[in-house]
Amino acid sequence: MTARVLFVVPTFNRAPELPRTLGAIARQNWRADALAIFVVDNSSTDSTGEIVAELGRTLRCRVDYLRKAPEGPTIARNLGLRRADADYVAFVDSDVELDPDWTAATVAALDGDPRLAQVGGKLVFAHDRGVLNSYGGSIGRLGLAWDHGEGAPANSETRDRDVLWVNTAAVLMRPQAVLAAGGFDERFFYGYEEADLGLRLAIAGWRTRVVPNALAMHHVDVRIGVSHPDVVFHYTKNRVRMGLKCLGWGWLTWFVPATLAYGIADALLHRPHAARLQALLWNVREIGDTWRLRRLAQQGRTLPDRVAIAPFLNNWFPPQRLGGLRRRAVHGTAREALPDDRVVPRRR
Repeated sequence: MTARVLFVVPTFNRAPELPRTLGAIARQNWRADALAIFVVDNSSTDSTGEIVAELGRTLRCRVDYLRKAPEGPTIARNLGLRRADADYVAFVDSDVELDPDWTAATVAALDGDPRLAQVGGKLVFAHDRGVLNSYGGSIGRLGLAWDHGEGAPANSETRDRDVLWVNTAAVLMRPQAVLAAGGFDERFFYGYEEADLGLRLAIAGWRTRVVPNALAMHHVDVRIGVSHPDVVFHYTKNRVRMGLKCLGWGWLTWFVPATLAYGIADALLHRPHAARLQALLWNVREIGDTWRLRRLAQQGRTLPDRVAIAPFLNNWFPPQRLGGLRRRAVHGTAREALPDDRVVPRRR
C-alpha cells in the first residue's frame, strides 16, 4: 500500500516562490490521492493566500491553507504534526524545490527501518546544483550546530549516513515518534529547532538518516548579508537551552561551565555584543521552563549520551565560522551589505 504523506510548508511573504515549491510536491512520483499539502502562512502581507487558493484549484493533490499569527516556523510545523492524518509528515520550506523522486526515496528509508524517526537527503544550492547546502546536520561539543558537508561537491556523498539532525528545509518524519519526543520547541523562533529535536529523538532511541537519492534544491539568495541582532539572539539562546534540556547529568556538569565561558567570551569578542549577552541572561531567567522540558526529555530517554550522541561529536567548532553572516559563504555566493530579511518577533 502506498504510504500517505502530508507536506507541511511554513511560509512568510514568499508568494512568487510558492508555485515552484508546491508544484514540485504535486509532481512527485507518487499517487496523487496519497499526497496532500498544508500551507501554514505566518501572516504574510503579500498575495500568498490568493496564490495558494489558485494552486489548490490547479494542482493534482489536495491543498489546505491556514493563516496564523507570525509566531515562527516551529509553531507552524507543530500544527502540521498535530493535524496529520497521514502515515508520514514532510516539512518543506517555501524556497525549496523537490526532485520528483524525493518522496519515494525518503519513504523507502522510513518503511525499511522502524527505528528511523526522520529522513532527509541531499540539499543542494539551486544556483549550483553541484554544491551541497546540507547532507544532514552536525553538532560540536559546545552545542554549536552546522549543516554537514556545506560547500562540498554534491557528488562527494554517495552513501546513506546516520546523523543527529536534518535540515527542515526538506525532511520526512514519522509523526508519532516526533510528537512523543515533544515536537518542536515552540520558544525556538529561529535556529537550532532541528538540532534540539534530533537530540531528543536520539536519547529516546530513535535514529535520523540522510540518503543520497533524495534530492532537493534550495533557492537561496547568492548574496549574503549580516545577521540581524535578533537572529543572533535566538541562535545563542536556543543553543544553550538545547544543551540544558537534552544532555544527561554527566555531560551537563561540564557543558554548563564550558558553554557559559564560551558564551561570555563570544559576547565580548563578537558583535552584536548585547544580543549575545541578553541570550545568556534569557536562559537564566527562563531556567524554570527549560527544566520542565528537561524533565520531559529525560523521562523519554532510553540511551545514554555516550551511545546516542557521542559517536556524532567529532569537533568543538564548525569547519567554517559564520563570521556574522546569515549563511556560510560557499562557491557562487558573495558577501554584500544586505538587510537581513528574516522576520523575528520580540524576544520571547
